[in-house]
Amino acid sequence: MSTHRKFARALHAIPGQPIYRRAREKTNAMKIAYQTKDVTLWHGDCREVMEDMADDSVALLWTDPPYGHGNNDGDLAAARVGVAGARQRPVEAIANDGADDMRDVVDGMLVQAARVLMRDCCCCCCCCCGGGGPRPTFAWVAQRMDTCGLAFFHSVIWDKTARGPGMGWRYRRDHEMLMIAHRAGGRLRWSDPDTAVSNIVRTMPPRDREHPNEKPLALVRQFVGLHSMRGDMVLDPFCGSGTTLIAALDTGRKAIGIEVDERWVEVAVKRLERWHAQTNLFRQDEDARAGQGECPGTACNSASPKAAQESLELGL
Repeated sequence: MSTHRKFARALHAIPGQPIYRRAREKTNAMKIAYQTKDVTLWHGDCREVMEDMADDSVALLWTDPPYGHGNNDGDLAAARVGVAGARQRPVEAIANDGADDMRDVVDGMLVQAARVLMRDCCCCCCCCCGGGGPRPTFAWVAQRMDTCGLAFFHSVIWDKTARGPGMGWRYRRDHEMLMIAHRAGGRLRWSDPDTAVSNIVRTMPPRDREHPNEKPLALVRQFVGLHSMRGDMVLDPFCGSGTTLIAALDTGRKAIGIEVDERWVEVAVKRLERWHAQTNLFRQDEDARAGQGECPGTACNSASPKAAQESLELGL
C-alpha cells in the first residue's frame, strides 16, 4: 500500500481535523460511460473511482462540487421557474447537495486528491459566494483545502454581474468563489512563469446551459490553461454535463471526468460525441486544405474549431 494511501486512511484518527466522513458501503457500481485515447468519463461515486487511480497521476483537479445549500430544492430559484429572465423549465435537485452530504463527499474527494495529484499540481474547487447560504461553506472549503495533504494558495472571485443583478435578500448573489490549492510540500502548477492574472474573473454564466449549475466554458478553459500544460491530465470528480472535459480537450489536455448522476452522464456523453464529431470534420477539412497547399493558419494550432475561433477573437 502506498504512503499516500496509508495517510488517507489514517486521517480518521487525527483529532481536530475537519473530517466529515461517515460510514458508507462501497457500491462498486462505477462504470466507464465514454472513452477515447484522450478522455474517460466514469459513471459512479468519485470517491470510489479515485481510490483506483494511480498516485501522482493528475496535474490539475478542477471541479464544481455540490455547494451544500439544497439548490433547486424548494428554494427561490425553484420558485422563480417560468418567470421572465429566469429558468423556463423545472430543475431537479443536485445529488449530495445537503449540507452534511456535501461535506462528506467533498472531504472524501479531497482525501483522494492529495494522493492522485502530482507533487507540483493545482486543485481548483468552486464554492458558493460569501453569503447566500445557511452556513459559511466557502470558509469550510478553504480550510479543508489547507489540511490533510493539501496547501491552500489563493481564492479567486468569479464576477457574474455582466448578466445583470443576481437573486438574493438584502445582498444579491453576484459572485462565486474558486479556492486554489496544491499538494503540501509541492508548488502550484503554473503554465507560464512570466504571466500574472487578476484574481477577479469577469464572464457571464452560460445562457443555454445543459446543467442547472453549469460553468461557462471560457471560465474553465482559463483555469485549465493557467494550471496545466498540453498533454497533462485534468480530473473533474463532479463533472456534471462535462464542461471541464470539453475545456481540457479544446486546449490539448487529457481528461478524466466522474459523475454520480446518470442524467448528467448522458448529457456529458452527448457533448463529448458532438465535440469529437466536430473535431474530426475540422481535421478532415484541414487535411484537405493542406493537401491543396493552403495554409490553415491559426486554427491549425488549436485542438478544436471553437477554440481556434475564440483564440482569434481574444487575440491569442
